[in-house]
Amino acid sequence: MAGQTIGSTRTFVLAKGFIQVGAHAVLIGEDDTRRLFAEVYADPDRPDVRPQEAYQAVLSSMQPGWTLRLLQLFWPDPEPRLEFQKQVSQWKLPGTDGLDILHQGLLLAVQEYPLPFVRRTILEFVLSGDDGVDWWAGMSGLCAGFGLRIRYLDQTAIQELTRWVLNPTLEYHG
Repeated sequence: MAGQTIGSTRTFVLAKGFIQVGAHAVLIGEDDTRRLFAEVYADPDRPDVRPQEAYQAVLSSMQPGWTLRLLQLFWPDPEPRLEFQKQVSQWKLPGTDGLDILHQGLLLAVQEYPLPFVRRTILEFVLSGDDGVDWWAGMSGLCAGFGLRIRYLDQTAIQELTRWVLNPTLEYHG
């Protein structure tokens, strides 16, 4: 950890490309580190989500010298707006001009209104040897006992994430 700036995104966004390690896409950082990414989210079928205990179990299962970074990003979420637009478009068309103008204005306002944001939790693991691959693959099972799910990011999702970290625009372009 000596000489490394905590919270630095430089090695994260300045990458050399990708390789595949087992079933996982690995980002090669500008410093030649191999980085794996996963998103952590609550299991919707489990009311007993215990993220603090899960993080403690993850950290205590790591080997000395391994690096794991937790990123919490606020990401534009188009789903609520798209769902509302879908529902409004299925309304019965108003019979009078005044109500039709209101209906069209509502549709236009929803399209122009900024997207809501959702907080996403991302894990970044610096792979220092092949022994870390098995640990990374087993993280899904480790976290499941605490009501958390792990979604390992593929190359496309990692590229989208790096673009967001480097240039977080306020509009959704996905």
